[in-house]
Amino acid sequence: MTGEWLPPQPPGGHEPPPGPPPEYPQQPPPGYWRPQTAPQPPQPPNNDAVAGFTCAIIGVSLLFFTGGLSTIISLALGIVAIPYSRKGKRNVEQGRTPKHKSLASAGYVIGIVTVVLSIIAIVIWILIFTTVEIDWQEFDDGNGDPFEDDEFSLR
Repeated sequence: MTGEWLPPQPPGGHEPPPGPPPEYPQQPPPGYWRPQTAPQPPQPPNNDAVAGFTCAIIGVSLLFFTGGLSTIISLALGIVAIPYSRKGKRNVEQGRTPKHKSLASAGYVIGIVTVVLSIIAIVIWILIFTTVEIDWQEFDDGNGDPFEDDEFSLR
């Protein structure tokens, strides 16, 4: 003893010091090797599903934002989206990858919707251009200067 005062011992023996609290697990001694769990290998990508979904979304967005004027581009994107999305769904079903099954399904449906809406827009624009009569003489005054008007002439 180095001069520290110790509390008196109870009669009947020497009690061992208390161990760690039960809620804390005991730590292994230093230098103890614990096997690590192996990291999971990365899952292969499903690029076909992503490409199909992307083409379908871009096609239907162009169709709506341009008011149907980009029907040819939207139709092409919708046609490209359908086989890519189908191939992405097939990749999941055959077990090549578990990724993006819902993305492939959404791309397939949106691709079909894009194709149908593009065809409808093409028919509407053809009907507009063939049935609306435009008087081209109104736009062509014949003298070649569109900024010269006889009503507001300074002469």
